[in-house]
Amino acid sequence: MRKRRITKAVVASFFVTLALCFALSAYIEYGRRAREDDQMKFIAGTVSAQTYEALSAQLNKARTLEAFVVQNEGGTAGFDRVARLLVTDSTVRNVLLAPGGVVSAVYPIKGNESVMGHDLTGRKAGDKEAQAAIERGTMIMAGPFTLVQGGLGIAGRLPVYLNGTFWGIVSVTLNYPEALKGITATQSVAAQGFACRIWRVNPDTGVDQTIVKSGIGIASRAFDYTFPIYNSEWHVTVSPLQPWYTNDSVIYSALVSLLLSVSVATAFASAGTIRRMEQEAAQNRITALQKQLEFDRTNVLLAQINSHFFYHTLNAIQALIVLDPDSAYKMTEDFSRFLRFKVDSVSAQSGLVPFREELRTVRAYAEINKVQLQGQLNVEYDVFDADFLIPVLTIQPVVENAIIHGIKPKVGGGTVRVSLSRGYGKYVVRVEDDGVGYIPGEEASAHSVGIQNIRTRMEQFPGCSMQVESWPGRGTTVDLIYDANLTKDPIGAPESRSKEDA
Repeated sequence: MRKRRITKAVVASFFVTLALCFALSAYIEYGRRAREDDQMKFIAGTVSAQTYEALSAQLNKARTLEAFVVQNEGGTAGFDRVARLLVTDSTVRNVLLAPGGVVSAVYPIKGNESVMGHDLTGRKAGDKEAQAAIERGTMIMAGPFTLVQGGLGIAGRLPVYLNGTFWGIVSVTLNYPEALKGITATQSVAAQGFACRIWRVNPDTGVDQTIVKSGIGIASRAFDYTFPIYNSEWHVTVSPLQPWYTNDSVIYSALVSLLLSVSVATAFASAGTIRRMEQEAAQNRITALQKQLEFDRTNVLLAQINSHFFYHTLNAIQALIVLDPDSAYKMTEDFSRFLRFKVDSVSAQSGLVPFREELRTVRAYAEINKVQLQGQLNVEYDVFDADFLIPVLTIQPVVENAIIHGIKPKVGGGTVRVSLSRGYGKYVVRVEDDGVGYIPGEEASAHSVGIQNIRTRMEQFPGCSMQVESWPGRGTTVDLIYDANLTKDPIGAPESRSKEDA
């Protein structure tokens, strides 16, 4: 009788343990799918950024052509000299000028003879985007489409205006698919277990057009990300290569569940051993989560390095090299200072940096934007000489928000003012702008996330906080409050940096 009760207890323990293990496996699979979703979003963001970078590095050469036409007051004399500086590799098919929309100058002429006289306001492939560019008064990217001279290409159509009157179109045409060879992310996603496709809806046919493709994924698990690129809309779709039940973690969890259930059933009396196994498994999960947290932290900091801002700055420098070498040199120096601080911030193990260092970055970032906004941005400083520690990347992102969300959307531009005060054991850095403002709680999601990230970083340090006030049409004021006695963590203090003046 007793033997029968023991057998029943062993069988019951087997099935109970098996049920618990499968429940745990289902929970682990749910977590794996959530991480997989996050990974697909990250891949899509990386691919879209690389696509923008690869194309903008070449298409922004149209801005140099625009400057050339404006400086020559609509004349085209000397076009070949400027064009030769822009057509530097096989990626660029040609650059051209089209007064009134009709092509009158193209470089190189060899292989592009049939383009001469082409009316971009006609009905051929790529012309619809040229007409849209004229209507909107901004550059629009066309393609990939079949070129008049043969082959496939991607073109940036930029309308030019002289004294408010439409002059014509300048254009940069890239060879496709050579122009997208710099997108390395699509080649590496297969090793991560994903397929990737870059595509668009062809405006001439209304049909989906695949631009770059890597692998064939599971459609039911696909993540689609839409991103604008020079007023055209492209998509990145990422999906797993294998269904969920073929993942090693699922198979491993099922095998472990069976083995663990058998072990529990055959060693029912060894409760102490089982308890130790569970504790060890829990500790391993904690260790894995801690490693993942450190990885995510680093990714968040690196993600703050805005690749679009980088490439706009580099292309502005490229144009200034031809038009104003002194300004190009100054912008390069400011950009170098900004980039160095952003990268160094990742190694700030204590999470603290000197106020002076972040202020240098603020000045460098502001000077770059002054050039890009062409007189629409004014930045004022009311800051006394002070040496205290602040949480890294708290002032510069606020100034960035003020410029991007406050001043840029405002007609005629505006002013950002940075001031410093001290009292009652606190330092207060105030960032004010007279931009468009917003109703607190109704700001754009990108703005809201940025503010929340800064506030979270501030709240990690005792005595630090952040206050935001904004009024639609009147601007925004942000007060960053720092404890005057913040100290670096003695374990792993950040390396010393250069002491150059701001």
